Amino acid sequence: MRDGFEKIGPDAAGPEALETRLDALFAAYRDACPAPEASPEFMPRLWARIESRQQNQLAFAWRRWTQAFLSLAAAACLLIVALQVLSPSSSAYFRSTYIDQLSEDDGPEHMVLEDVATADSRPPIQPAVLNETAPEGNAQR
Repeated sequence: MRDGFEKIGPDAAGPEALETRLDALFAAYRDACPAPEASPEFMPRLWARIESRQQNQLAFAWRRWTQAFLSLAAAACLLIVALQVLSPSSSAYFRSTYIDQLSEDDGPEHMVLEDVATADSRPPIQPAVLNETAPEGNAQR
Protein backbone atom coordinates (compact mmCIF):
# COMPACT_ATOMS: atom_id res chain seq x y z
CA MET A 1 0.00 0.00 0.00
CA ARG A 2 1.04 3.60 -0.33
CA ASP A 3 2.54 5.30 2.67
CA GLY A 4 -0.09 6.64 5.07
CA PHE A 5 -2.88 4.49 3.60
CA GLU A 6 -2.45 1.18 5.35
CA LYS A 7 -5.49 -0.71 6.48
CA ILE A 8 -6.76 -0.04 9.94
CA GLY A 9 -6.10 -3.03 12.07
CA PRO A 10 -6.41 -3.99 15.69
CA ASP A 11 -2.98 -2.47 16.36
CA ALA A 12 -4.06 1.09 15.35
CA ALA A 13 -3.14 3.66 17.98
CA GLY A 14 -6.57 5.28 18.13
CA PRO A 15 -7.97 8.65 17.08
CA GLU A 16 -4.54 10.28 16.82
CA ALA A 17 -3.43 7.75 14.19
CA LEU A 18 -6.66 8.25 12.25
CA GLU A 19 -6.16 12.01 12.41
CA THR A 20 -2.63 11.67 11.05
CA ARG A 21 -3.78 9.39 8.25
CA LEU A 22 -6.60 11.80 7.34
CA ASP A 23 -4.13 14.67 7.15
CA ALA A 24 -1.92 12.54 4.87
CA LEU A 25 -4.95 11.81 2.67
CA PHE A 26 -5.78 15.51 2.36
CA ALA A 27 -2.13 16.32 1.53
CA ALA A 28 -2.11 13.65 -1.20
CA TYR A 29 -5.34 15.06 -2.64
CA ARG A 30 -3.92 18.60 -2.58
CA ASP A 31 -0.85 17.41 -4.47
CA ALA A 32 -2.93 15.49 -7.03
CA CYS A 33 -5.30 18.38 -7.73
CA PRO A 34 -3.48 21.71 -7.78
CA ALA A 35 -5.50 24.84 -7.06
CA PRO A 36 -6.40 26.84 -10.16
CA GLU A 37 -4.54 30.05 -10.50
CA ALA A 38 -6.54 33.24 -10.76
CA SER A 39 -5.95 34.83 -14.13
CA PRO A 40 -7.42 37.77 -16.04
CA GLU A 41 -9.17 35.29 -18.37
CA PHE A 42 -11.29 33.77 -15.57
CA MET A 43 -14.41 35.97 -15.94
CA PRO A 44 -14.46 35.99 -19.77
CA ARG A 45 -14.18 32.19 -19.82
CA LEU A 46 -16.92 31.93 -17.20
CA TRP A 47 -19.28 34.15 -19.23
CA ALA A 48 -18.46 32.22 -22.41
CA ARG A 49 -19.49 29.00 -20.67
CA ILE A 50 -22.71 30.61 -19.40
CA GLU A 51 -23.60 31.93 -22.87
CA SER A 52 -22.91 28.57 -24.50
CA ARG A 53 -25.35 26.98 -22.05
CA GLN A 54 -27.97 29.62 -22.85
CA GLN A 55 -27.70 28.80 -26.54
CA ASN A 56 -28.44 25.18 -25.69
CA GLN A 57 -31.59 26.25 -23.80
CA LEU A 58 -33.67 26.17 -27.01
CA ALA A 59 -32.81 22.53 -27.60
CA PHE A 60 -33.44 21.80 -23.93
CA ALA A 61 -36.85 23.53 -24.04
CA TRP A 62 -37.76 21.62 -27.20
CA ARG A 63 -36.80 18.36 -25.53
CA ARG A 64 -38.85 19.24 -22.45
CA TRP A 65 -41.95 20.00 -24.56
CA THR A 66 -41.47 16.74 -26.47
CA GLN A 67 -41.21 14.73 -23.27
CA ALA A 68 -44.33 16.41 -21.87
CA PHE A 69 -46.27 15.70 -25.07
CA LEU A 70 -45.22 12.05 -25.09
CA SER A 71 -46.14 11.69 -21.43
CA LEU A 72 -49.60 13.13 -22.10
CA ALA A 73 -50.07 10.87 -25.11
CA ALA A 74 -49.11 7.81 -23.07
CA ALA A 75 -51.49 8.86 -20.28
CA ALA A 76 -54.31 9.36 -22.80
CA CYS A 77 -53.68 5.90 -24.28
CA LEU A 78 -53.75 4.31 -20.85
CA LEU A 79 -56.98 6.15 -20.02
CA ILE A 80 -58.64 4.95 -23.21
CA VAL A 81 -57.54 1.38 -22.59
CA ALA A 82 -58.81 1.56 -19.00
CA LEU A 83 -62.17 2.88 -20.19
CA GLN A 84 -62.44 0.07 -22.74
CA VAL A 85 -61.57 -2.63 -20.24
CA LEU A 86 -63.49 -1.35 -17.25
CA SER A 87 -66.64 -0.04 -18.94
CA PRO A 88 -69.63 -2.31 -18.31
CA SER A 89 -71.39 -3.19 -21.55
CA SER A 90 -74.99 -4.05 -20.75
CA SER A 91 -76.17 -4.33 -24.33
CA ALA A 92 -76.37 -7.75 -25.95
CA TYR A 93 -75.03 -6.16 -29.12
CA PHE A 94 -71.68 -5.46 -27.44
CA ARG A 95 -71.50 -8.92 -25.85
CA SER A 96 -72.38 -10.93 -28.95
CA THR A 97 -69.86 -12.48 -31.29
CA TYR A 98 -69.53 -12.05 -35.03
CA ILE A 99 -71.26 -15.36 -35.68
CA ASP A 100 -74.21 -14.35 -33.45
CA GLN A 101 -74.63 -11.14 -35.39
CA LEU A 102 -74.51 -12.94 -38.72
CA SER A 103 -77.13 -15.46 -37.64
CA GLU A 104 -79.50 -12.71 -36.48
CA ASP A 105 -78.94 -10.47 -39.47
CA ASP A 106 -81.56 -10.30 -42.17
CA GLY A 107 -79.24 -10.07 -45.12
CA PRO A 108 -79.98 -8.57 -48.53
CA GLU A 109 -81.20 -11.88 -49.95
CA HIS A 110 -83.87 -12.04 -47.26
CA MET A 111 -85.02 -8.52 -48.16
CA VAL A 112 -85.33 -9.38 -51.85
CA LEU A 113 -87.49 -12.38 -51.04
CA GLU A 114 -89.57 -10.28 -48.70
CA ASP A 115 -90.11 -7.60 -51.38
CA VAL A 116 -91.22 -10.24 -53.91
CA ALA A 117 -93.63 -11.78 -51.42
CA THR A 118 -95.20 -8.45 -50.50
CA ALA A 119 -95.39 -7.25 -54.13
CA ASP A 120 -97.74 -10.12 -55.02
CA SER A 121 -100.08 -9.53 -52.12
CA ARG A 122 -100.42 -5.73 -52.39
CA PRO A 123 -102.98 -4.09 -54.61
CA PRO A 124 -101.48 -2.04 -57.41
CA ILE A 125 -100.83 1.57 -56.59
CA GLN A 126 -103.25 4.00 -58.27
CA PRO A 127 -102.06 7.47 -59.16
CA ALA A 128 -103.73 10.12 -57.06
CA VAL A 129 -106.54 11.98 -58.79
CA LEU A 130 -106.51 15.68 -58.17
CA ASN A 131 -109.82 17.15 -57.26
CA GLU A 132 -110.39 20.18 -59.43
CA THR A 133 -113.12 21.52 -57.27
CA ALA A 134 -112.02 23.13 -54.07
CA PRO A 135 -113.65 22.01 -50.88
CA GLU A 136 -116.45 24.17 -49.66
CA GLY A 137 -114.50 25.50 -46.67
CA ASN A 138 -111.68 26.80 -48.86
CA ALA A 139 -113.83 28.40 -51.54
CA GLN A 140 -114.11 31.71 -49.71
CA ARG A 141 -110.39 32.29 -49.42
